[in-house]
Amino acid sequence: MIKLAAFDVDGTLRERDYLPDSTRTALQKLKENGVALALCTGRSEFEVKSLREELGIDWAITCNGSHVGYRGETVFGSTFPAETVRGWLREAERSGHGLILYGAELMYTNRRDNPYFAQAQQEIGFMEPVLLQSMDEVPDIYQAIVFCGEHEEAAYTAGGKDLYYLHRWRPWAIDINPGGMNKAVGLQRLLDHLGISSEEVAAFGDGLNDYEMIESVGYGIAMGNAGDELKEKARFVTKPMMEDGIAYAVNEWIVK
Repeated sequence: MIKLAAFDVDGTLRERDYLPDSTRTALQKLKENGVALALCTGRSEFEVKSLREELGIDWAITCNGSHVGYRGETVFGSTFPAETVRGWLREAERSGHGLILYGAELMYTNRRDNPYFAQAQQEIGFMEPVLLQSMDEVPDIYQAIVFCGEHEEAAYTAGGKDLYYLHRWRPWAIDINPGGMNKAVGLQRLLDHLGISSEEVAAFGDGLNDYEMIESVGYGIAMGNAGDELKEKARFVTKPMMEDGIAYAVNEWIVK
């Protein structure tokens, strides 16, 4: 029996501001059948707050697993050392790169005029970040996005997978999370907290940062619009998001 369903956001629950009515109905059906819901996304708590509240979802695993919140309040979190963040800010200033830094309640940036941020905002949508005024007062940061090419990332990722979890989602943009973190780790923190086993969980995703999450649960479900690499790891492959993929999976495999 499935006790919790976890959902990636972009390309899984919604595409930009479009969320199928069938998905809303499917989520309500899960709740009526006693299934708890959680968002599990690379975005920040700040960015998914309105979606979480609109859908009546209490739990959000954000920042690729580095932050777990209940109704917007931090329950678990893994942050970067403040000096690491200061070093990135110095490097970004030297190199002219743009940074997005995810806190628990706000998104921060070192510059507002970065063309790659504008491109990302146009392609997938981003809320406006707050300009970080001082390197001396670095807030708790759970995830960083660096707008740079792969040949430039070493200045930010020295130590690689030993120190960081890396997810390059565009040739010009990379997510950086604290080492050992990914969506599966954040989800497991939540499951331990709720006393739910991974075999009692369904997880939906479409991107490479969903890989570990899909593989770690009893019902790993890849969207039809996912890449072949993720589909190969999933227990089930549903229809694309735009073709009522969430509703199809819920009705076919979870709540019959």
